[in-house]
Amino acid sequence: MNDDLGVLIIRVAVAVIIVSVAWIVGSLLVDIVRLMRGARSTRTIMGVVARYLVASATLVPAVQSGVTARASTCETPTNDGEGSPMWLTPLVAGATALGVVSIRDVSRRRSSDHVDEEPAVEELAVEELAVDAFVIDDRVDVPGCVPTHDFVAGVLGPVSVTTADGDRVKFARARSEELVVWLATHPSKRFRSMARADMWAEPVKDSTFANITSDARKALQSMGGGASGLGVTLNDELVLSGVVSDIEILRRCVDHARRWPEDGGMEALRYGLSLVRGTPFSGASYIWSDSAGLATEAVMLVVRAAGMLADMSADANDPDGVYWATGQGLLAVPGQEDLLAVRLRLHAERQDRVGLNTEWRAYLRMLAADPWSDGAPSPAMAHLWSQLGGYDSGTTNSSIEA
Repeated sequence: MNDDLGVLIIRVAVAVIIVSVAWIVGSLLVDIVRLMRGARSTRTIMGVVARYLVASATLVPAVQSGVTARASTCETPTNDGEGSPMWLTPLVAGATALGVVSIRDVSRRRSSDHVDEEPAVEELAVEELAVDAFVIDDRVDVPGCVPTHDFVAGVLGPVSVTTADGDRVKFARARSEELVVWLATHPSKRFRSMARADMWAEPVKDSTFANITSDARKALQSMGGGASGLGVTLNDELVLSGVVSDIEILRRCVDHARRWPEDGGMEALRYGLSLVRGTPFSGASYIWSDSAGLATEAVMLVVRAAGMLADMSADANDPDGVYWATGQGLLAVPGQEDLLAVRLRLHAERQDRVGLNTEWRAYLRMLAADPWSDGAPSPAMAHLWSQLGGYDSGTTNSSIEA
């Protein structure tokens, strides 16, 4: 009975060993295929090396012992003590694995360098150059002060999450997009507990929040290829990489223009203001955007950037730049009096009475449509209007209403 039990245990142990070795060898082959297809992650490379070591340390001694046993059975003389030591086998295996990976990287680097040296140039015929669809891309280059990113969480207008090329990221849940925006605008508070406290006025289930984070992670991965996005963690921390808010981009541009105005200051401000699409957080009812003062901070930042760029453009004798800068600021804050005053003075300096009257009438219409306003311009704006040679505010307002 004991002999049968011992034989059974031995067979089970042998079966477990065979299955384990088979799994190691199979996963080793899968990782090798992934390496050959272009996987460069440290996890994949170390997995290949580790499995190669285990497989070689298991299979090579077994083969050596089998050869020795066969030689002894066939009465073949063996060189005991003259063979390679047992510890040398995994060492050679590891060195071989690292060598294979290094050779692959060197060959790919050489091939990429060869491609860079001889770029393929596609020649266009004269007829193709005359086609109207051939349009020159005049987008503003990204300044060096902007942090490297793959996604932009846009809040300077309608809330959206886009790729760096402007493609909209589609989320299955609205809360998933809100979570990404919240994480992008709160870099120092990226924790599950803080996000749940800010985004919900009441407690939320763990499963609900887990589904939201999973949807956000999948949406970013589908557009970014897995290089950036929301990482998987087992603690309270939420790791977001490669995603930056347009508020942060504009703040970096303003800081650069303030410190080094001659070193691309106007270009940086122009790029940052190009991200303004309307009133911050328009179309979104996020409770945390107003409670934390983030919307107000965004408005003040846009007005400051627009004023800086308008002053620089005026110094450079660029009236079109002044109009564009103040126009971007008025997108975020319609009727902002400081920016509107700059535009009115510029119209007066250029003796553009049509533009001056049109600007003033638009301002009065905005006041009439504002439920929080009495419809009359402020004393400062009325005084400016009279200085610029306009009619008194009461007469102009009456004419507008008529």
